[in-house]
Amino acid sequence: MSTGSLRVRLLAAAAILIVLALFLSGLALMQLFEGQMRERLLSSLENDKAQLVGRVEVLPDGQLDLPQPLADPRYQQREGRRYWQIVNKSAPAEGSMPHVLSSPSAKGLDLEAAANAEPSRERLIVVRRNIALGGADLSFLLAASRDELSVPLAELRNQLLLAFSVIAVVLIGAGWLQVMVGLSPLRQLRAQLAAIGRGAAQRISGRFPDEVAPLVAEFNQVLDQRDASLERARRRAGDLAHGLKTPLSVLSAIARQLRKDGREHEARDIEEQADAMLRHAEQALVRARLSSGKGHGAVSLAPAVNKVVAAVSRLPGAEDLEFDIAIPASAEAAIDPDDLTELLGNLLDNARKWAKTTVRVGYAAPVLAIEDDGPGVPEAELARIGERGRRLDESKQGSGLGLSIVADIADIYGFAVIYGRSALGGLKVEIRL
Repeated sequence: MSTGSLRVRLLAAAAILIVLALFLSGLALMQLFEGQMRERLLSSLENDKAQLVGRVEVLPDGQLDLPQPLADPRYQQREGRRYWQIVNKSAPAEGSMPHVLSSPSAKGLDLEAAANAEPSRERLIVVRRNIALGGADLSFLLAASRDELSVPLAELRNQLLLAFSVIAVVLIGAGWLQVMVGLSPLRQLRAQLAAIGRGAAQRISGRFPDEVAPLVAEFNQVLDQRDASLERARRRAGDLAHGLKTPLSVLSAIARQLRKDGREHEARDIEEQADAMLRHAEQALVRARLSSGKGHGAVSLAPAVNKVVAAVSRLPGAEDLEFDIAIPASAEAAIDPDDLTELLGNLLDNARKWAKTTVRVGYAAPVLAIEDDGPGVPEAELARIGERGRRLDESKQGSGLGLSIVADIADIYGFAVIYGRSALGGLKVEIRL
């Protein structure tokens, strides 16, 4: 049962892992970058706080004064996004508020409230330090807009997205190349198995990686065992058929003796049964000689046809027949040469038996056709000829044992056999090779 393409599964797994790794790497880089940016920002605010501490003056009435502004001009700009406030928390006079000194950029802002805000609502990054200076308890608050972090982070995120997209495409392409290279031995193995299946090769050959080589060795061993088993079966079938021919010959001799003794009825019965058993034995011998139908190279058809026609034309009744052969020199078939000879011999011998004057042999890829101008086979019988497993020698038309052997050879090699009416008037047999 197929579970899908191994190539697709490996590529999908590689793509998912690559995207996941890049995503996690991007998150880690963003976290590191944000941490460094925050540290730099806090360090900058701490330096500005030190300047404030060194420059602020507490007046006798508790008022605060900063004679010299900070060096960073952003504190002086309304939209500078840098803010500071100094709150004198010493006990104020009754009914008065603590004195607050703010930068121009912080007018209208409450940095104390911003410092106490929840992190999720934090719009400012605030540094607060409480210092006793000149007998007063002062609270220094310096703040920077969160945009100083969010804007560079957004720019980095966009750059990483673009860069990591390019990297992902490159890595997935490299993964695809790696998968293709890694699976090339399996493609080679598949091609050789297909060649064995269609008869173009007998064994798997070539160099394979250590992970695949044991499989190749085991499969070749299975092929060797199959061939050995088939050879043993063929020998046993041949031995059995040969063993039956001797007692059948004895029975035929007994029948002849009975006929001499005037016992015609008994002799005829014995001869009929002996002849039937002899035909079965001969059929078993022919089938035992057939190959497995796999692992054979292409055989040229024209020389084989000419050879068989030359042999058939010397048989009784063929002296006056015309054999019309039209086989291209390039025509080939993936079949054992002996099996091809057996196939052609039975077809041409059948045509010889029934032909009146002409036997025609033609080839139009991939169909080999043999036809004669004999009486042919009735339409009703043509359909029955093609029935799987039907023995044609049992047909009342008496087509003989040969076509049954043809059906066996075609079944072994996966050829299609089609019986029809010839334009010459007789039987036409087409073999789709």
